[in-house]
Amino acid sequence: MNHPRSPSTLRSVALLLPLLLVAACGEVPGVRDSTTDTVTPQAEAIDGLFWFSVILGTVIWLIVMGLLAVPIWRSWQRRKRSEAAEQVYAPTERGPIRYDVPASEVDGPIAVADPDHIAEAEADHRVRSRLIWWGGMILPAIVLIVLLVYSAIVGNAVAHVEEDGQLEVDVIGHMFWWEVYYPDEDIITANEIVVPVNTPIRFNLTTEDVIHSFWIPRLHGKMDMIPGRTNIFTFEANQTGSFRGNCAEFCGIAHAQMVAYVHVVEQDEYDAWVAGQQEPGQSVSAAGEEVFLGAGCAACHAVDGTSVARVGPDLTHLASRQMLAGGIVPNTRDNLATLIVEPQTLKPGIPMPATRLTDTELEDLLDYLEGLE
Repeated sequence: MNHPRSPSTLRSVALLLPLLLVAACGEVPGVRDSTTDTVTPQAEAIDGLFWFSVILGTVIWLIVMGLLAVPIWRSWQRRKRSEAAEQVYAPTERGPIRYDVPASEVDGPIAVADPDHIAEAEADHRVRSRLIWWGGMILPAIVLIVLLVYSAIVGNAVAHVEEDGQLEVDVIGHMFWWEVYYPDEDIITANEIVVPVNTPIRFNLTTEDVIHSFWIPRLHGKMDMIPGRTNIFTFEANQTGSFRGNCAEFCGIAHAQMVAYVHVVEQDEYDAWVAGQQEPGQSVSAAGEEVFLGAGCAACHAVDGTSVARVGPDLTHLASRQMLAGGIVPNTRDNLATLIVEPQTLKPGIPMPATRLTDTELEDLLDYLEGLE
């Protein structure tokens, strides 16, 4: 047996839905990828276009709901008047009214056109005509023109512009990680990009395999990475911090775990980072280096002075990175061990095979990798 919902239950549901919507707009602590908390003029312009579209759409929705309420109200009023008229002109007990006899022979009411109804019908026709013209043609054209103009203004604001002193960074998409190269500094790293604050930055975006899409929401909009093509966007961060982004184009089974971080730091901190990255990557674990070379790791990963492979991320300064496995887990010894011996457990779908090692070999290899600062 179905029981009607109580008023208290309905009120609870009505209050819960807005709370859920508000919660969905919040930012998860530690995950700084909100599109509405911008730190660059480019992202701020995109955010402005978003809110303008939301507000304009809300206003249009309210107007449409109001216009819909008018004919509903008029129809309801007309139905009430019709019901009242039917009661006045209801058939008598002698049978229904006949309309095929002369009026002189009719012993009862005569149905005639109500002038008020005719005037009301004409008014309704005029209202419908105006709604079609204004609501269906003129206002939509105005709204689309306004959005087109605003979008053009935002597009111009976020367009790539060459500036003196730009820091150039090449970002190359792979399944499922990001290769990062600083051509002027001759630095190669992966998944984490370090840039100075208040400095024009130029990202050259391309891919080595399938289509990817680079997106750091607080810095800029989405930009596709297409094989054989280099797309460019520029920005200038006005605030330090670590800003998270994702691949925004489905590229395979581990697409959702293809994460990038942009670390915006002060100029002196950036200079120190560059100096450290330009130093050769050397580890004190000779036994671990032997494992690295003998277990097949060097066939995919480069370490300056040891291996030049480019299949997987460059590991020359692995210990200086905060994250592992394409940016999805912290750079800890346990996570590094799991990535070596059971990579599919940590990140299903990556092309990295499991490495068979003894406990001693694994510990030596971990010592070697953790020494690559």
